[in-house]
Amino acid sequence: MKLLSRILTKINNKIKHNLSIPTNHYQNVHTIKKLHEYHSGDFNQLHNKFCINDLYLKHDRHHLDVTRYRNYVNYKYAEYAIEKNANEKNSYFLSVGISYGTTLKIITHLLDKKLQEKNISDIEYFLIDNYEGIGNEGYGNYNTDINNVKRDLKGIKKFKFNFVEDLLNQSSFDKVKNGLIFTHLNFGNYDTEIEFLPKIINKTKPNGVIVLDYYEWYPDEVREKLDQIILNNKNLFKIVFPSCQCVLIKF
Repeated sequence: MKLLSRILTKINNKIKHNLSIPTNHYQNVHTIKKLHEYHSGDFNQLHNKFCINDLYLKHDRHHLDVTRYRNYVNYKYAEYAIEKNANEKNSYFLSVGISYGTTLKIITHLLDKKLQEKNISDIEYFLIDNYEGIGNEGYGNYNTDINNVKRDLKGIKKFKFNFVEDLLNQSSFDKVKNGLIFTHLNFGNYDTEIEFLPKIINKTKPNGVIVLDYYEWYPDEVREKLDQIILNNKNLFKIVFPSCQCVLIKF
């Protein structure tokens, strides 16, 4: 049986090699080459560490690599937002739809040291979620315990976390200060996203970034409404990634 298994493995590898079948999967992007940038250094270490604690991801390596690409995009645009606003005071981050907080944990752990080294002012980070998974249950694996988020944020020095335990509504949004430089929307309620995107844009500084994580997953009529909001704001640069994310940069 062992000999047969080795023979079948060799045949399988030979077929993959000759047919150039991609073996690396990054959310709608399949590549033959494993991208070193995504699988090395602190990003790789932190991505793996925090994804293991996310019940929606931990049992599925495919989802880990899908999320690897998405989190890399989020991290790099958060870094961009900080770089472009390094000398600005009263700058804020916002995330809506936290669950286990995998994305925000990766971002803050990676960027905390940079903020310290460059002596950049502390950033207040608003986190909106009621931890009940309403409308975003993650197939039963949505996090319902806020302590699963808080415990991995201990030791972060330059981000000051403001937990708003609620859904995104006018009351919770009123607690978010003007001067956003990075916003991550990851909650999947398109009616609410359509309602609040103009308000988020208004609270965002020039060079600020807004990431719509569900953008290409939405029905066409929803994207058309979001696109109209974007078109109505002449000071937005829009990028859409194969990960289905839409990134808006305000100028």
